[in-house]
Amino acid sequence: MKNILILGAKGDLAKSLYKNIDKGNNKIYKLEKKDINFLNLNSQKKLFLFLKKINPDVIINCIGYFDTNKGDFDLITKSNLYPAWLLIKYFLKNKECKVKIICIGSSSYNQPRKNYILYAATKTALNNMQASAKELFRGSKINFYVINPPAMKSRMRSKVLRLLNLKDKDKTSENLDKIAKKIIKKFKI
Repeated sequence: MKNILILGAKGDLAKSLYKNIDKGNNKIYKLEKKDINFLNLNSQKKLFLFLKKINPDVIINCIGYFDTNKGDFDLITKSNLYPAWLLIKYFLKNKECKVKIICIGSSSYNQPRKNYILYAATKTALNNMQASAKELFRGSKINFYVINPPAMKSRMRSKVLRLLNLKDKDKTSENLDKIAKKIIKKFKI
């Protein structure tokens, strides 16, 4: 039995992952903003205590915050990067653990996005952070990954379109369950 932790559990992809993970062979823990708000000063202490308590085998970080160029710098950067950074910090102090850490990025990480520069920049930084963590922990049983799913039919996508006053012309956005199942299969969850 694996202990699986889903961060950002109220998001659409997180809900789909929870729905599709085999609960018979796994114990799933879900953390939402009401449990740990990463914008608060005590979030590091709360997260570290929780990680120590449950000793997860898999962590899926689904936390993401979107806004346009009018958005708040600190809110966007801290929401999209701080939880991943705290996971690195925790496992630097707990190198004997065996864990897969999977961060959900964005298809915008490697493409210019003129209408939401900061969001795309933080997703690019997340990819670099995870690649660096993978190198840092090479040879240990702590494995960092990032996956950048394509556009999804989600509330976040609806928010993007609404904020930018756009209609959804992209008929290629993928079903959340399909993406969740691909993640579960790829990482053998």
